[in-house]
Amino acid sequence: MKFLKNSEIDFKKWDETILLSSAPLVFAQSFYLNATSPGWSALVKGNYKCIMPLTANRKLGINYLLQPPFTPQLGLFGRFTKETEKEFFDFINAGYKYIHIELNHSSSLKANGIKEKKTFIIDYKTHYNYNSNTKRNIAKAQKAGWVVETMDEKDVLAASKKLINPFLKKLKINASQIKQFEQLLINAMLNESLTTIAVKNGENKICALGHFISNGKHAVYLKGTTVDKVGHSGSMHLLMHHAIEYYKKKGVAMFDFGGGQKASIAQFFEGFGALPLNYSEYKVNNLPAPLKWLKK
Repeated sequence: MKFLKNSEIDFKKWDETILLSSAPLVFAQSFYLNATSPGWSALVKGNYKCIMPLTANRKLGINYLLQPPFTPQLGLFGRFTKETEKEFFDFINAGYKYIHIELNHSSSLKANGIKEKKTFIIDYKTHYNYNSNTKRNIAKAQKAGWVVETMDEKDVLAASKKLINPFLKKLKINASQIKQFEQLLINAMLNESLTTIAVKNGENKICALGHFISNGKHAVYLKGTTVDKVGHSGSMHLLMHHAIEYYKKKGVAMFDFGGGQKASIAQFFEGFGALPLNYSEYKVNNLPAPLKWLKK
């Protein structure tokens, strides 16, 4: 097993390993991590047979390993055994005083500090059904004459800054992280991985906007918002319906709704026939006092 600095990583081999992994998640691809965790390093075993991104920070002379914003489910990728996974985690436990990361759904790590999380997905190989409320909202939006469009790349950043950024601020996402989000959109466009979908009303005004990123196997709903929250027009239901069908036609294996910890959001996703996919959060706090107390 080798530790590699960012400049030493072979991004082509890295991305090939991610795509051949049992968890081929777009979050772990180099273009994605370069935006959300600039300068990330890695652990690599063999000729990129097994890999793990290290999204580290250093403050007050102390090494931290933290989950980057907008980036769930990292951990190990490639071909590995339980013993290999333990070897990787022994390394990070020895090298970092504070660890708070998420492991992808293929992880089988059993340790103190593990907590279950979940996202919601549609596995296109299995049957999925919309519930009556979702069908009703889609029909309402269609009856109102709402139009669904894939946004031209030249318009994406301006629309996102106008509509998505205020939503991110309401979520208490700071200015630095919003810049990372914007860089992620840019990187995804350069990688030909971004699709931005807008729902417009009869006056050509955007009522809902959503960003989606895909690597051909895994498609994720990154962020989105509705402008017509009071009117309950069904615009977001229509947007999601369009995205689900779009990626199904593209031959993607899994559509990831990108969350669902909150009950009301989970209910919205379940309305499309989505099922929970469990993964893990891993937290270790070996900081010296009083920092240990502050990080609890």
